[in-house]
This record gives sequence, C-alpha cells and structure tokens, in this order.
Amino acid sequence: MNALAKDWLTEGLIDFEYKKYILLAYIKKVQEHFKAQKLYPDFTELISHFRYLKELKQSEEVLQSAFKKPIEAIDLSKMAIKYQPEMEEEWLREIKQIIEFGLPLMAKEVMEGKSIFDFVEKNIQFEPLGILPIFKNEGYFILQPLKSKNVSVYSFCLSPITYLNEKAFGFKTDYFSTFTLSLAKPLDKIKQELVYMNPYLPNPAVYVFKAKICLPDEETFLPVAKRLLFSTLSSANKI
Repeated sequence: MNALAKDWLTEGLIDFEYKKYILLAYIKKVQEHFKAQKLYPDFTELISHFRYLKELKQSEEVLQSAFKKPIEAIDLSKMAIKYQPEMEEEWLREIKQIIEFGLPLMAKEVMEGKSIFDFVEKNIQFEPLGILPIFKNEGYFILQPLKSKNVSVYSFCLSPITYLNEKAFGFKTDYFSTFTLSLAKPLDKIKQELVYMNPYLPNPAVYVFKAKICLPDEETFLPVAKRLLFSTLSSANKI
C-alpha cells in the first residue's frame, strides 16, 4: 500500500477491524519511508488525512443529527412528524471507534514528519548565486547533493493570484537541466550557461541549495528546497 484513499474511512466495508488493518498498513509504510528520510508525498498526505479525521471528530454532533431517525407517528392535525428516540446507527459507532483509534496514530507520525522536515531544513544551505536582479520572482534554483559533482537545475516562477479576494501566489517549477561541476565549470559558469541557453531571462535570479547530509532527491531534497524558496519569495512579496 503506497497511499491511503481520500475516502478510506467511509468507502467499502465499514468495520473497525477491517479499517484498523488498512490504517496500520498505511502507517507502517509511512514509517518505512520516514526512516529512510523520504518525506514526500507521504508527509503532505498524512497531514491531510489527520486534519480530515479531526474535522470529523469535531463535527460528530452535526453528523449524528443528520442521520434519519425512525418515524414513530405522524400528526396530521399539526402537520408534524414525531420521531422515535434517537438510535445511533451501528456504522456510526464503527466510524467513531476508527477515528478514536486513528487520530493518535496519525498525530504521532505527523510530529515525526515535522521533526524530519526541521532536521532536513537545518541541513540545507540556501543562498543566492551572484547578485540578484530587481525582479526576483522568476529564475532558477540549483540542487547540489552532498559529495556529488552533478547538480540539478530547475526553473521557477512566482506569480500573484487572487483567491477569495485575498492576495496569494502561484508557484511553478520545472526541471531544466543537469550539469557536472568541475574546475572549468563552477557554479558561476553554470549560471552563465543558463543565460546562454535561455535568452528570455538575460539576468535571472539564481539560488543554490547545498545539502549537508545525504538526502533522497525526489522525496526530500527537492520538495523541501521548493518550500524554502516559495516561503522566501512570497514573504518578500508581502512586504
């Protein structure tokens, strides 16, 4: 099991033991990935599932009141329906039991993921390459893994958008190319090559992320670098 379906709690058989098996298998896979310092996409998905369970628990009374109750009698003179005393459905009890079981498990793994993210963030050196232009919302960022001469270059573009009458930002990144560092081709030379390869950006903003520890590129290094860059750029645009 690589992912947990968004509606895992309510789809299929609603049985505590069955859902417990599904959840434990998912948590085990997340733990294996976290142990290997592979954060994404598990960390994002885990937070989403955790928030969903919390929302369900908090809206328990609303959900419970929405269930159909057995009709006891109909008063035609008053045009009113009299219901039998509220009877909790069996499947609702199962869902509540699953939520109570799942919340602490997910909370623990969310904290573990946060701890790994903080550790990774502290072990990534992030700095601009050369002098930054006035317009910093479009350019490149370079990932330099520990003890590797190969660096990966990605383009980025931060653009303002309006969401619910509030200012927000769209952030688009794309893989651009891979270069091999050498005495003849340091990072400064790579920046020059980027300008030559893409005349559309004659003076791009370029940032370098250097890993101080070994990190999985796709699952950890790249997504954490993207979050750091987005946070830096969006904060600068809010000033």
